[in-house]
Amino acid sequence: MTCLRNREEVVINFNDIMVGEIIKIKAGMNIPVDGVLYKGSGVQCDESAMTGESDELKKEPLDFCASYQQEHYIEEN
Repeated sequence: MTCLRNREEVVINFNDIMVGEIIKIKAGMNIPVDGVLYKGSGVQCDESAMTGESDELKKEPLDFCASYQQEHYIEEN
């Protein structure tokens, strides 16, 4: 897998992932992390090892989630 370190793409082993790194993911990859989707579309995650649910969950980028949250906050108040 590749990540950004010092603004350069570096090939690393998933055991070497550090907090705060930006990781480039591809279809079918298994990444043992809790993270934030910065950019992407059509991303789904299998969280069955963590939650026990076998359904893949759709993920949205951070900016989409923030605007969605803001819209619902305004509607509630």
